[in-house]
Amino acid sequence: MNLLEILTVGVVATAASDIWQQAQKPLTGIPAANWPVTGRWVIGWRDGRIYDPMIGKRPILKGEAVVGWAFHYLIGAIYAALYLSFVTVIAETVPTLLNGLIFGLITLLAPFLFMKPALGGGFFGLRAPNPEKGLFLSISAHAVFGIGLYLGELFYQSLF
Repeated sequence: MNLLEILTVGVVATAASDIWQQAQKPLTGIPAANWPVTGRWVIGWRDGRIYDPMIGKRPILKGEAVVGWAFHYLIGAIYAALYLSFVTVIAETVPTLLNGLIFGLITLLAPFLFMKPALGGGFFGLRAPNPEKGLFLSISAHAVFGIGLYLGELFYQSLF
């Protein structure tokens, strides 16, 4: 495992999740994640606002979209590093569709137990205006991310 492999797997998996979110929108009416708002939240950390239930009412900040998207892909790369480390070093196996999917679903712990509560949506996003839509989008996007981890590894292996 090296940095190029981690970045390749992370970008492919994150992009797969983003493509899924856009593809499901016309069928379900559920909008994709709002990464500029995430960027606004991340920028707010410098002012100590980690818990910020009023994030949606705060004014737009310069650079929030770039920060949000960069943060999103950085997290995807970090998850890829954790996944590859777990699979190859700890479990001493290879990436598979199943372990990628399982790992992708495990990554739901971060938004369900940290990010959604920090942004005022409550645990699992159950206090959000349409929790069932948020649950569907989160679960399906993280499942596709997990599948993308496997596909990203296949892509990396085909290049090198």
